[in-house]
Amino acid sequence: MSNNQIVPNFVSTPKQPQEVALVSKEDFLKLLSFAFYQQNGLNVKLVRIAVENYVKAGMDLSA
Repeated sequence: MSNNQIVPNFVSTPKQPQEVALVSKEDFLKLLSFAFYQQNGLNVKLVRIAVENYVKAGMDLSA
């Protein structure tokens, strides 16, 4: 048997937190506006489909 010693090798962590790239206020507002625009478009489509189905159901009941 050999008498080899194992020495742990610790990695030092940075003392200061790393900076995160932030989005400018204008870019964030553009992104938020686009998200609301997309959500509104989906809501309009869903309402249109619901109205079409309601009208078709009403026509089927009256026949």
